[in-house]
Amino acid sequence: MRSMFSNSRKVCPRNSLEKMAIISLQIKSKASEELAAIASKHIPFAVAKTLTQIAQQSQQEVRKSIKEKFFIRKKSGGFESSIRIKPATKTKLTAEVYTMAAFAALQQTGGVKKAKDGRLAIPSYQAISQVKKRTDSNSPSSYLAGDAFKIKTKSGAEAIAQRKGKEFRILFFLRKSADIDKRLDMIEITTNTVKDRFDAQLKGNVSELLNQKVL
Repeated sequence: MRSMFSNSRKVCPRNSLEKMAIISLQIKSKASEELAAIASKHIPFAVAKTLTQIAQQSQQEVRKSIKEKFFIRKKSGGFESSIRIKPATKTKLTAEVYTMAAFAALQQTGGVKKAKDGRLAIPSYQAISQVKKRTDSNSPSSYLAGDAFKIKTKSGAEAIAQRKGKEFRILFFLRKSADIDKRLDMIEITTNTVKDRFDAQLKGNVSELLNQKVL
């Protein structure tokens, strides 16, 4: 929404008399009264509708970005579907785009993830597609309860390893903390969607509303 102001000034000689002419224009009719009633009653609805539409569009753009930047194992019900919205209403002109995924905040900002106690178990892999979803059967504790064991590498790093016949492999690296790169752009995408689309969307909704009510 933009407010436009017009300011005009007239410079007169110091000894001249200032003269001011005021012309008041006012329209009073049934149509104008109905239009004022429509504005006060229905414009908040148009604003709420616009906010909700922009939130929905932002949600779709964020989900698209997640599909491009994250390796999603689940075909449905994963991180992508956790991006949700809360629609605006006439009485609460605020729409929200949010996720309840616990790890999302650090993915949005990037930073250091620290172990609450003990060590973080970071999977060893050549490609991200090799990393399986953590379950009771493939957790570090379940491996250690089987034939896996802890070792220290030559560099002094701790790890969980497994030997099967002649094959030796490291399953997890154990670290006190891990650097997390910023990959989620939910805030940036939503901000840009509002900036690029809100004005046109609101204008269209208000025009549609007034046409319906006046005609």
